[in-house]
Amino acid sequence: MNTLPPDERTQEVWTTTALRPDRQFEAWREVIVDAHLSWDIPKIDCESFPASMRQHRLGGLRLTDCTAPTRVTGMRGRAQIARDDEAYLTVVMIAEGSETLGLGDHEVHLTEGMFMLWDSTRPMAFATGEHLRQMSLLIPEAELLRRMPRVRDLVGRPMGGLHGAGGLFMDHFRSLIRRFDELPAASREPALHATLDLLGVCLGGQPELPPPRLRQLMHQQVQSHIEKHLADPALGIASLAGHFRMSERNIHKLFAGTGTTVSAHIRDRRLAMCRRDLISCSLRARHVSEIAHHWGFTDLSHFSKAFRAAYGMSPSEWRAQTPVDAAPGADQIPGMQGGVHVTRQS
Repeated sequence: MNTLPPDERTQEVWTTTALRPDRQFEAWREVIVDAHLSWDIPKIDCESFPASMRQHRLGGLRLTDCTAPTRVTGMRGRAQIARDDEAYLTVVMIAEGSETLGLGDHEVHLTEGMFMLWDSTRPMAFATGEHLRQMSLLIPEAELLRRMPRVRDLVGRPMGGLHGAGGLFMDHFRSLIRRFDELPAASREPALHATLDLLGVCLGGQPELPPPRLRQLMHQQVQSHIEKHLADPALGIASLAGHFRMSERNIHKLFAGTGTTVSAHIRDRRLAMCRRDLISCSLRARHVSEIAHHWGFTDLSHFSKAFRAAYGMSPSEWRAQTPVDAAPGADQIPGMQGGVHVTRQS
C-alpha cells in the first residue's frame, strides 16, 4: 500500500480496461506518443486492443513500462524529430515478446531479455511482435554524455540483459519502475542517479564481443550490409566499423571461426556476382571491365588475377566457354532482377 501523499506521487498508470473496444487502439497510440516522444503510428484493424502503461517522470528522465497485444508499426522521421523539445538517449528493454527496430539501412531484432540504446535525433522505425511488454528509460542526451562521453558509440548495438552486468541492470530497472512511487520524494533523485551509474557500469562493462547468440545476430547484420553494398568500392573494414560503431578489430573477430576473413568474404561475393553477370544474356554486350567495376573492382589486373585464382580461368575464358545464363544459382544471388542491375537504397 502506498502511504505517500498524492502530491509526492510521480506514477502515471493507464489501461484500456474502461474504454470501449473500438476506442482502445486510438487511446493507446495517444498515450504512447505522449510517453515516448513523437511517433507516426499507423492505425491497425482490430476489434479491441487491451494494453497498459506505467510511467514515472522526474528531472527530465522518463521510466516507462508498456504493453501491446498485437503487431504494431511506427516510425520517426524528420517531422517527428523536429517536434522534440530536446534530444534523448533511450534504453529500450524487452521484458516479454519481441520487437524489430529499423536504424537507417539495417535492422536490430530484440527478443526477451535484450536491450538497446537509441538516439532520438536519428530516424528510426519499429515493428512489435505479439504480446509485447517493453520497458524504457528516456535520458536527456546531455546527462548521459556527461557521464559517458562516448556513449553514442553504443547506439543501435543489441545487448544481453539475462546475465552479468546487463542482467543486473534489467533486474534493477524492473524493481525500480515497480517501486519508484513508494520511495520518499527525497530518495527518488538519488535512486535515479544510482540507476544511471549502474547503466554506465553495464554499458562500459559490455564485453568486446557479445555472447554467442548476439554475436551470431551481429554477424548476420554485417553480412546483410555487405550484400547490399557490394557495388560500393568503399566497402571494407573501415566502412563496416564506422557503420556499426565497432572497432575494426571486433569486426574481424565476428568472422573468426567462419573459415574466411571480412576482406576475403567481400572479395568472394563480388567475384561470384561478376561470374554470374559475365554469362548473363542481357549483359553480353558489356565489357569485362564494366562488370568488374560495377561490383567494386577498381583495378582490372587485380580482378583478373583474383578471378583466375578463384575459378581456374580468366574472366574472358569463363565467358567464352560457358553457355549464356548457365551459371548455377545465378537467379538466386541478390543484385540482379531480370538481367537488370538493382541499386539498393540505404
